[in-house]
Amino acid sequence: MFEKFLRFFVENSRMNYTLFVLVFAIGIWSYNNTPKEIFPSFELDMISIKGSYRGASVDILDKMAVNEIEDNVKNIDSVDTITTVISPGSFSIILELKKGKDKYNEANKIKDAIALVKGNLPSDMDEPTVNAMERSRSLIDVSLTSEKYTTDELKPFADKLKSRLLGISGINDITIFGDSDKYFEVLLDDKKIEAMNLNKNEVFSAISTLSYIFPIGKIEGGDKHYYLSTFNGAKNAQDFANTLIKIGDTNLYLKDIAFISKKYEDSSTLYSFNGKNALSLAVEQSDTADAIKVAKEITKILPEINKINKDITLTIADDNSERILDRLNIVVSNILLGIILITILVMILINFRMSFIIAIGIPTSFVIAAIYIYFSGYTINMISLVGVLIAIGIVVDDAIVVSENIQQHIEEGYEPKEAAIIGAKEMVKPVTVASITTLFSFLPILMISGTMGEVMKLIPIALSALVVA
Repeated sequence: MFEKFLRFFVENSRMNYTLFVLVFAIGIWSYNNTPKEIFPSFELDMISIKGSYRGASVDILDKMAVNEIEDNVKNIDSVDTITTVISPGSFSIILELKKGKDKYNEANKIKDAIALVKGNLPSDMDEPTVNAMERSRSLIDVSLTSEKYTTDELKPFADKLKSRLLGISGINDITIFGDSDKYFEVLLDDKKIEAMNLNKNEVFSAISTLSYIFPIGKIEGGDKHYYLSTFNGAKNAQDFANTLIKIGDTNLYLKDIAFISKKYEDSSTLYSFNGKNALSLAVEQSDTADAIKVAKEITKILPEINKINKDITLTIADDNSERILDRLNIVVSNILLGIILITILVMILINFRMSFIIAIGIPTSFVIAAIYIYFSGYTINMISLVGVLIAIGIVVDDAIVVSENIQQHIEEGYEPKEAAIIGAKEMVKPVTVASITTLFSFLPILMISGTMGEVMKLIPIALSALVVA
């Protein structure tokens, strides 16, 4: 049966060439369209429970809150392991789920379990939050610096840049570090309040009701320094100052008793670049995105945006796509080096034609494996490239063994076509057995569970794809 299969292709050489070109073209297309990233995509089967109780020590938190929560969630069947970290005033519980469990459904069960124990927790303690953990996929950091503008003046430009970048396909989210919300600052004039014979408590009450969806964001300076969020109200300081309020039986404008200015609140995060205060846009890619293509789109847009305002400098501070390109270049250089060395060696020991055929086998197996990786939904990353590097040596060994056996039959007097059929037929069993034993030695990696297993499984998958190809 196998001899008929070999004889058919040996006697139909044009079909061989056609199939070779077709497979190679599909392989290159698959490689170009396969997402490339640092680490493989996988779901974290974990749920976090976070809570805080200001002023509580580690021991008190453990006795009054953490033990109660752990006792309730450990009875849930889907929970495999529980890891808890307690700090003064706060705690974090990480639940690792059993394989195959839906973390979003299990998160709802855990919320119900915490709701049952809520009555046993301190009444003045913040309610614990439950979240299904997601893996962040940081791609690139863009820094904004300026000699002319302050950090606050850079913030509107950062918001516009964020909106523009979110329009790029493959970007999941962008976080601005050094950013803050905008607020109205209300400075009350004590003398005017006293002159108008107004009750201060009624003044504070009237101001606090101005933002009925977003409450007062911050209070500083005792009884007369307010920050108010007014997303649902006036959009500038003048309109806000002209707001009519009622204090007791008196109707007046806010500007009659206060000075209004619109400003940013203190930043929750501070960011600096090359020793200068700056803003940073941390870009995260989506699961199915190609990091290299997305990074190219970002680097193409940045110069265009920079032309709008030349006083602002946009700099790429960290680019993960460069690391991916470095890894890919290592693999490509190893393949090329292998092809060159094998070609020279076989050319010296056998002949040029045989060395050329063996050299073709290395990139051909690589592009066939790329087809499998693309249609299976995997990505090209650091881990899968390790499997590729291991497999290249095995592929070359098999090619040399088969080619040398064919050459031996040619030297015995057989016609080249007949020698190819006999030589390949004789070697099919030992080469197949050798390949299978190699695959079996790596397949146990697929049995590793947890996050480590999700990462490592791509080594045997990539290796198997190349060896089978």
